[in-house]
Amino acid sequence: MHPINGTADVYLIPGDPVLNVRAPRLFNAVFERFGIDAVLVPARVMARDLAVFLRGSFLATNVKGMVIAPPHKPLVGALLDGCGLFGRVAGSVNAVRRAEGGGLEGDLFDGEGLVGALDHYGIPFRGKRALILGAGVSGAAIGVALAQGGTVNGAEHIAFHDPVAGKAIGLATQLDAFFDATVTAAASSDPAGYDLVVNASRLGLEPDDALACDVSRMDAHAALFDIVLRGQPTPLVRAARARGLHAQAGFEMLIQQIPEYLDYFGHAEAAEGVRADADFLRELIYPASMAGEIRAPLRYRSASVA
Repeated sequence: MHPINGTADVYLIPGDPVLNVRAPRLFNAVFERFGIDAVLVPARVMARDLAVFLRGSFLATNVKGMVIAPPHKPLVGALLDGCGLFGRVAGSVNAVRRAEGGGLEGDLFDGEGLVGALDHYGIPFRGKRALILGAGVSGAAIGVALAQGGTVNGAEHIAFHDPVAGKAIGLATQLDAFFDATVTAAASSDPAGYDLVVNASRLGLEPDDALACDVSRMDAHAALFDIVLRGQPTPLVRAARARGLHAQAGFEMLIQQIPEYLDYFGHAEAAEGVRADADFLRELIYPASMAGEIRAPLRYRSASVA
């Protein structure tokens, strides 16, 4: 890691806990590779102290931005002077910067990361039918990203399913009124009839979790993306791959967010460099069991399934 001195710009990543955050490794690798005099530092901050920490930290003029870690993403929006589209619709923020006028503004890049990952793996979603399992923060951001391009450049139909009563209906109603795509709430997690299934729920975080959906019900041409990072490839991904379906783990979603963050923080040249070649970042976070997938994005193309 390059030496840190008094000239360095500082970025912070508040969360609670921060023991397993991956962003510092990625950002600091980017800063070193592109000669940026900056560092991203994790900070364990309890929710009750977040408002004071957020405002107080930016009193230091060399603090240029924050990457917000769980569980603080939904708490930050109300503390800002401005917020981008994704952050407003999802009610959550994962990046904060100092605006030109001196105030604080934020946005959410989960959805753009998902779309970038789908394009990276050659998974079609434009003009397709997508089922999003989970109507929380990430699910909302993904829904916005899939719907934003309209029915030509975005998904034609997006359905949300969430076990919490009313959650999927509320989110679907909001997005359906805002975008051209048809957005509905699905009565169940049945993946039949969808071209793309995205697991944006917490199912899969623990080894004994039930599968987020019954992959035996997925259509033969369908693809699956599981945003869970822990324990990848998850049982859901493995089950889909066992059927010959194109199924991918969530690491690439994180990789694809990095250029968005960099642009947001004013590092356009580094952002383009990462877009051109991000394998050095994949090598940092892909587990050894998935090392063969770093340079083989189309390895799990959909196969014909009886």
